[in-house]
Amino acid sequence: MKVLRNNLTSFVSTSLVLLICVFYRDALGTSGVVLIAIVAAIFLFSFEAFIRRSALEKTVAIMKEHDPALFKELPESIEGMEEKIALWSKKQSEFLEEYKSREQFRREYIGNISHELKTPIFSIQGYIHTLLDGAMDDSKVAKRFLKRAAKSVDRMTELVKDLEAISRIESGLYEIQMRPVVLRNLIEDSMDALESFVAKHKATVEVVWEVNNDVVVVCDSARIEQVLDNLIMNAIKYSPAKSTVIVAISEKNNKIHVEVRDHGFGIPDADLARIFERFYRVDKARARSQGGSGLGLSIVKHIVEAHGQEISVRSKESMGSVFTFSLATVKR
Repeated sequence: MKVLRNNLTSFVSTSLVLLICVFYRDALGTSGVVLIAIVAAIFLFSFEAFIRRSALEKTVAIMKEHDPALFKELPESIEGMEEKIALWSKKQSEFLEEYKSREQFRREYIGNISHELKTPIFSIQGYIHTLLDGAMDDSKVAKRFLKRAAKSVDRMTELVKDLEAISRIESGLYEIQMRPVVLRNLIEDSMDALESFVAKHKATVEVVWEVNNDVVVVCDSARIEQVLDNLIMNAIKYSPAKSTVIVAISEKNNKIHVEVRDHGFGIPDADLARIFERFYRVDKARARSQGGSGLGLSIVKHIVEAHGQEISVRSKESMGSVFTFSLATVKR
């Protein structure tokens, strides 16, 4: 089939010549018809091969300028040149698909940043204009509006910090300093840092040790504490008031697994696959009312993966969620 496809013109031309010769077979004779047909076939096939080779050589010469590595050694045969061209075409197609994907990501990224900044900026603008229009004369109103404006500024500051953090992680500039750490101390530091946040939400955090509480892990303690803080805060924010969040530590396959369990609103199955994406929110209205940049879980995932470890989530709507990440233990 490949031979027929590549030499279709020669086959058709030779067939036409043969038909003409057969039509004049009385004048040419049988031997004359055969001879003319053979000569015509050889000429036409050779001519088509020459044209194809010339065209392919010119094509390969042009492509070599764009991809010298692929065309470093030029094939001698027509089939070899066709294979090289097909491979180049495949690479270009893959490049275009990747370019389209990156362009789509860029548009979504800029759109998400603009959307996240728009709300606090418009809020600040509204409060300032209201104050300038006379509300400043009422000290109680002015104080209330300034507090709300300050809250919006804090939200913008948090977003900018998270954007900087995720940019540094993805560019390889986010330093991870691995060292042996007593996991109990790391968790206690996290509990101390979150004490006022937990009290404000009237929540309870229980730590359950399914391994010895003197276990030593290898990690960057500051980064893993950031992971733990984010997961616990999310568990509290997206759970009813006075809820209990459980931090369970277990060991499996020579790794320590840290689970953060809540009994909150849960995550729909359709959203689980995207939960670690930038700016992705399951319930946008509730998420914005709770604050946050929408980048927390994405940063958490990057930090855990920078440690060479994994993070996962299990969840059921109205039943709560379980976020689990692993840590390497000290080899004994």
